[in-house]
Amino acid sequence: MTTHPPELAENLVGWFLPPACREEVLGDLCEGYENTLQYAISAAAVAPRVILSQVRRNTAAWIFLLTTCGICYSVASGMVDLSLEGDPTALLRLAIPTVPAVLILLVRNGFAALEDRRRRAITLDVVIAMGIAALTQLILLTTSRPDLMLPRWCPSGGTVFAWLLIIVLRAIFPPGAKSPSAQRSVS
Repeated sequence: MTTHPPELAENLVGWFLPPACREEVLGDLCEGYENTLQYAISAAAVAPRVILSQVRRNTAAWIFLLTTCGICYSVASGMVDLSLEGDPTALLRLAIPTVPAVLILLVRNGFAALEDRRRRAITLDVVIAMGIAALTQLILLTTSRPDLMLPRWCPSGGTVFAWLLIIVLRAIFPPGAKSPSAQRSVS
């Protein structure tokens, strides 16, 4: 009788877990292993909670809010004809690309390595987030919902400025770094 999960299953589960706690969680799952189905159910129950825990641990609220404002500004600055007056869907149009971009950055925070991240990884995070925002517009176009798309969106100087702001924020305050006030209180 096998008391260890199949290597393929363990590797697959490990791929979905943040690196900072991967070994510990895989060890706990291995200790509770009875069969492959039970292992898969346990992993499916544990993985989202572990990711959420790492997101909370690695995300400073004020940096998250500044990043969200930067993404909103990035999207809003490229819109030519969006008016909040008389258009009940204006905020929804702004939220559709913004929310997935913010969620991608949060998930990337959960998977942030404990050591300082390189600028290339930080830039990749922002490019992925903005790519997801653009993908939402493509999905709306292909699903025949152009009424929810951003009206005549085009990249602008404000869009580029907001992207650079987010990259600089994540470079200065990488995910998992302690905030300056937390560092002062520890000292």
